[in-house]
Amino acid sequence: MLIAEFAGRTGLTRDTIRFYVRKNLFQPDVGSSGTNRYQRFGDEDLEMATMIRFGQQLGFTLREIVALKNEFGESDVPIPRQRQLMAERLAAVEIQLLGIVRLRAYFQQKIAWLDAGAAGKPPEFFVPTE
Repeated sequence: MLIAEFAGRTGLTRDTIRFYVRKNLFQPDVGSSGTNRYQRFGDEDLEMATMIRFGQQLGFTLREIVALKNEFGESDVPIPRQRQLMAERLAAVEIQLLGIVRLRAYFQQKIAWLDAGAAGKPPEFFVPTE
C-alpha cells in the first residue's frame, strides 16, 4: 500500500511515517525505476506501527523501541540475549502495571468519595509510609 493508505490504516501522519522510515522502523519497498520511487508499505510495517503505538502508550521511548527493533532485527542475536531483553522489558511492564493498578484504585476511591458528596477527608494517592 502507498503512504496515503498506510497513513489512513495506521493513524500516523505522512511526516511521522517518513520520520519512522528514516529511523529504520519501517522498511517499505521502493520502486526501482527512475521515475517510480513510490514507497510501498506491507504487513510488517503495519505490525511495526501497532507495536510502536502500543509501546509508546506503555511509556517506552522511541529510542528504546528503535534499539529493541535493531537488536531483534539481527538474525544472530543469541537466545540468552533475547531472553535477557524480554525479561528486562517484562520487568518494566510489571512496574508500569503496578502503577496503573494503584492509579485505578485511587480513581475508584476518589469517585466514591465524590459520589458520597465529598464529605470528609478525600482519598490520598500517596499513602504515607511508617
